[in-house]
This record gives sequence, C-alpha cells and structure tokens, in this order.
Amino acid sequence: MSIADTMKGLIFKKKAELNGDPLDPRNAGATMVRGRREGEVENPYLAARRTWNDHVGSIVSQRQTWQVIGILSLLIALAGVGGVIHIGSQSKFIPYVVEVDKLGQMVAAGPVTAAAKADPRVVHASVAEFIGDARIVTPDVALQRKAVFRVYAKLSPNDPATAKMNEWLNGHPEASPFKRAEKEMVNVEIKTVLQQSPDTWQVDWVETSRDRQGIVKGQPVTMRALVTVYTAEVSSQTTDEQLRNNPMSVFVRDFSWSRIL
Repeated sequence: MSIADTMKGLIFKKKAELNGDPLDPRNAGATMVRGRREGEVENPYLAARRTWNDHVGSIVSQRQTWQVIGILSLLIALAGVGGVIHIGSQSKFIPYVVEVDKLGQMVAAGPVTAAAKADPRVVHASVAEFIGDARIVTPDVALQRKAVFRVYAKLSPNDPATAKMNEWLNGHPEASPFKRAEKEMVNVEIKTVLQQSPDTWQVDWVETSRDRQGIVKGQPVTMRALVTVYTAEVSSQTTDEQLRNNPMSVFVRDFSWSRIL
C-alpha cells in the first residue's frame, strides 16, 4: 500500500467518525442548550464572545429604536410648526363697519363679509368701459392718460390681453393714441354689449374719426369684439389707484376685435 492510499484512508475514516459522533461540538446538527451545543464543554472564550455579542446587539437594537423615535418626533415637530405658521398667516382682525346718518347717529353696523360675485350689470359696464377707453383718441392729454390707466387697471400682467393691448397701444409710433391725437380724434359709441357665455361678452360699437378741426374723416366704422373677463379678489399688492380705476376687480383675460363689413 502506498503512502497516498494510507493518508486517504485516514482522512475518510476521521470524517466518518465525526459524522457518526452526535456529541462532537463540530457537528452541525447538534442542538443548543444554555448558549452552547449539547455535549459541548464550557469554554470561557466562547462564553465571553457570546456575552459581547449580546451586549453589542442590545446596543444596536436600542440605537435603532431611538432613531425611529427621533424621526417620528421630528415629523411631529415639523407638522406642528407648519400648523402654527398656517394659523399665524391668517388674519385675526375682522373688519366691522358702522354707518351713521347726517346727525351722527348709528344707522347700521355689522362685520364685513366676503363680497359676492360681481353683478352681470357691473361686468356689462366694465366691458363697455374697457372698449371705450382702449379705442378712444382725444386731444386732451390728461383725459387720454386717464383712459389708458383705466384700461391697464383691468389687465393682469400674466394674461394674454395685456400683451395684445401693449401691441395695440405701443406696436409702432403711429399706433400710440397720444401720437394719433396730433392729427385726428376718434369717438367711440357703444351699441350693444351681449353676454355670449358666463365669461365672454360681445361688444358692437361705431367709431367716428375726425380731424383736429372736427371734420369727419370718411364713413363711421362698425366694430365688434369678444372680451373674456373674470373677477379676482383684492390682494395686498393691489394699489389704491387700481382700486379706484377698477373697484369691482373685473379683469380682462383675452379680447379680439375686428371691423364688421
């Protein structure tokens, strides 16, 4: 028998003995009793390692628990701060109106409530005023300036109507009503203002152009426009001048006009 065969026999014999010994600590199928395998001799090194593992494991578990508690506390705190900010941003003052007569005696009193939706008659008048102010040309510079201010008081910077009005009034030098007033005057006569939808109105009017001597230039022109409007609440950025020029906060979102042939 060779040396190789002898070594092979010893190895397989040792493995067989280990697999057949149920009390061998290296047996993977052995059951655990009091922290060690059944039949295993108490080992201070293994006991110390197990104690250390238990200690470290408890620390890790406690740390994870406190992390979860900390995250939950942070979320609760953020929600509370957000609620306080929301409550603080709301106005605590309630306007109270007191009306008196000529003798100084109180006639009516009560808190100010939110304004209702603008009356259709008010919107009707605002649309007619918008067309008249946008199309009029007058030699009175102060009157023309007031008309332009009233037009822009009904326009919001983010609406397409603003860009269209800028193009109409300032598209080229001859389009400016102040420049046109040097040669002519334009009178605007509103004929009809009809509501086509909850937000859109149709306006028909007649424009009469005259020179600076008051002589009519050509035939009067009949025009038609579709004006889309909406109402908005008064904000802190609204100026007193805007409130005077547009007290009902009726804004023009879009418009288009053309001649009627």
